[in-house]
Formats: sequence, structure tokens, C-alpha cells
Amino acid sequence: MDKLIELLKALWEVGILPALLILAIVHLRTVVDGNAKMTTVLDIAEKAVEWAEDNFDGGAKQKAEALKYVSDKLLKLDKAHLFTASEINTAIEWAVLKMKGMD
Repeated sequence: MDKLIELLKALWEVGILPALLILAIVHLRTVVDGNAKMTTVLDIAEKAVEWAEDNFDGGAKQKAEALKYVSDKLLKLDKAHLFTASEINTAIEWAVLKMKGMD
């Protein structure tokens, strides 16, 4: 146990341990921010799919309107630059599956 403590002290003194801690914090922050980012678009996609289902007939029209709804909401939140078209499309498809009870 003493040797482990000595090793940790040495790693701290030469700066390796602090660097590893900083990398770990940055990684955890990236994971948390990514989850928050996806939660935002998934919540908006759910509302968009429900809205499109209530207001439009037909699959292609509903999907196009849902895409527009999500894009407009993300623009209003100043978050549109955070998402690719593919991520938005995937979120809408996920919301459709969830609405149908297939998630």
C-alpha cells in the first residue's frame, strides 16, 4: 500500500496524475453534454411527431412537417448548429417508433 501511495505522489509531482484527472473530467463532461444534447432533440422530435400526426395526413407530408418543426425549434433555441440532418432524422424516426410503442 505504501508503494502505491509513493507511486501516486510521484505521478502527482511530475504532473502526470493531474493531466490524467483533467482528461477524465473533459471526457465525462463530453459524455454528459452529449446526453443533454440528444435529450433536447429527442424531446423536440416527440412533440413534432405528435403535432404532425394530429395536423397532417400521409407519411411523407407528416415527416417533412416534423423535420421542419424540429429545425424551427432548434433555430429558436439557437441549437440548430449542434445537430446534423441525420441526427434530426434519426430522432424523428425514434419518436415515431416510440409513439407506435416499438421503442
